[in-house]
Amino acid sequence: MKKRRSKLAITVMLVAALSAATLSACRSSEEKQTSGENSEGKQVSFEPLGKFEPAIELKIGRTEDNYKYDPGQSIDKNLIYDLYEKELGVKLINEWVVPSDQYTAKSNVAISSGNIPDLFAVDGVQLRNLVEADMIEDLTEVYKNYVSEDTKKIVDEDGGYSIDAATVNGKLYAFPATTQGFWTSNVLWIRKDWLDKLGLQPPKTMDDVAHIASEFVKNNPDGVKGTYGLGVSKELQQLNGFFNGFHAYPFQWVKDGSGKTVYGGIQPEMKPALQKLADMYKAGLIDAEFGVKDSGKVVEALVSGKLGMLYGNFGLAFGTPSDLVANNPDADLRAYPMPSFDDQPAKAYVGPTANRFWVVRKGYEHPEVVMRFANFFTNEQKNARPNYSSNPETGTLYWQYTILQFNSPMMQVNEHRTVKAAMLAKEQPDEKKHTFNEKQYLQGIYDYFKDPKNTKKAEIQTGWMYQATFGTPDSGAEVLDYYFKNKLTVTTPLKVSSTPTMSQKMPTLTKMEEVLYTKIILGEAGIDEFDKFVADWKKQGGDEITKELNK
Repeated sequence: MKKRRSKLAITVMLVAALSAATLSACRSSEEKQTSGENSEGKQVSFEPLGKFEPAIELKIGRTEDNYKYDPGQSIDKNLIYDLYEKELGVKLINEWVVPSDQYTAKSNVAISSGNIPDLFAVDGVQLRNLVEADMIEDLTEVYKNYVSEDTKKIVDEDGGYSIDAATVNGKLYAFPATTQGFWTSNVLWIRKDWLDKLGLQPPKTMDDVAHIASEFVKNNPDGVKGTYGLGVSKELQQLNGFFNGFHAYPFQWVKDGSGKTVYGGIQPEMKPALQKLADMYKAGLIDAEFGVKDSGKVVEALVSGKLGMLYGNFGLAFGTPSDLVANNPDADLRAYPMPSFDDQPAKAYVGPTANRFWVVRKGYEHPEVVMRFANFFTNEQKNARPNYSSNPETGTLYWQYTILQFNSPMMQVNEHRTVKAAMLAKEQPDEKKHTFNEKQYLQGIYDYFKDPKNTKKAEIQTGWMYQATFGTPDSGAEVLDYYFKNKLTVTTPLKVSSTPTMSQKMPTLTKMEEVLYTKIILGEAGIDEFDKFVADWKKQGGDEITKELNK
């Protein structure tokens, strides 16, 4: 019986796989010890992975979401906390623990009361409020003196965005928990077997996209009634890649030519993009009912053979789309760079690579503790110790107890590069060369290529997903690598997730945006209505938000 995988299950699998490489023996010998002078002119050594002796106490605020525990363990006492005390000399004390969906509210209460933990994570707005209230430590020198080479390499991968986001008035007040900004970047997924069947080449221009969509509708390659050319849903953010092909960035904030932060959804580049979609809808290349269907329906159409082209993130092949090859072993879904409508290449939008920041309470005696935890986490990623990741017999996920987790902003691209190099060299998975994830991806890909037609088997479906996502040629991560190598990205300029006016008025403005775009595509409003929308957007709070973001 085939094992079905939900998107949630796959996501959990990925996180667990990453975190299996997170908790291993601390090897301070791998990090360089530096030294300097303290305020009294005495020599002081800075150990990125040193142990506090005697042990120190550290009060933290954290989340807990129905975690499982082995007998005798809890969120307050568990093998991960014991490991921290053994390796770092830090005894963690949970000052407060709340579910993830209550964390922001709880931390706001703590900040308002002036009673904050020694170490906890905040968002960009809270960070600036804490700095203004003089409640947290300046970590500029702490970071400079204690950051390990490996940690710095990860943090610097985003070109300085995360450090800039953690900096206020020229001083670093937090360690940025970097994340994978490329999740927001789009690629164009196409059934290559359909292209081959119809004698078509992958698209280079937006006109090519429309032509391919037309050919898919006319020729119905899988012979399924109701085939349409381009996947579109009521969630128009799913079409960001299409808009990016017109150098337009709806639902996103970007920098204009002068360096000012502006809202992409009201820029003139939106008009030709919306007009193109309206023309494609009128020609029957888009599902006539897209306005009432969510993105899940688009995936269903892909799986059933009704759809051969859609925009999505690099990991779209994970989860439900594996049913595509289960139903049709000959289906060949591949990723391609976003085409452009003119002679300038399309640039993919990259979301924030840090939106959580670890801060230290003002007056805490050992502010360097934040870097000890960061360096510990980085070091453990290189040296997996599965016994500290999970218990397969009980289903207990120990990695959930860890604090100060962060990811390489380039993690997907780096993993792809390693996997691709191994595939081209015909190397087998090797724990000395490959991370836990990379070994898993490689083995799955090789298993798939050994028996590609046996797609009813769960392990073959998994191998197909790994190939479509991390392998070569034409995988999602390979397209991300193309964007990165050719500097075809537009990174968000935002350092905060919200402003006072944004929190009040942005939901209404976004709804206005969605309604207007949908009406234009459906032909219920002319393209000139866009200009009126822009004026209304500005008057109803947009100008005020823009002003706040440019302070």
